[in-house]
Amino acid sequence: MTENDPPALRPNLLALRPDLTSSTLAGAEAAHSLVSESNFFNSLFHSCNLQGITFESSELDGSLFEGCSFRGVELRNCDIDGLIVNGVRVGALLRAFLAPEGAVHVGG
Repeated sequence: MTENDPPALRPNLLALRPDLTSSTLAGAEAAHSLVSESNFFNSLFHSCNLQGITFESSELDGSLFEGCSFRGVELRNCDIDGLIVNGVRVGALLRAFLAPEGAVHVGG
């Protein structure tokens, strides 16, 4: 294992397709957990510690992160079209910055 490899996952909790509609989890400890094929549509995560968490093949479209820390966060192979940080359309800025010199992009 190299320094860049993700840590090995040792699940403490395995939740496959759980239906937690209208549920409240308060003070839950879920270190080393695996949650798969789950839907958290229109949910609120408040004062949660998600340090070291990995999201794979997940949709965060239309989500709001307010007062959150993103120190050390890495995005790999992610669709950032429409990403807005503090009112700045970061997705469009990065697309323009990373475009080959002389390339012209027309559209959203």
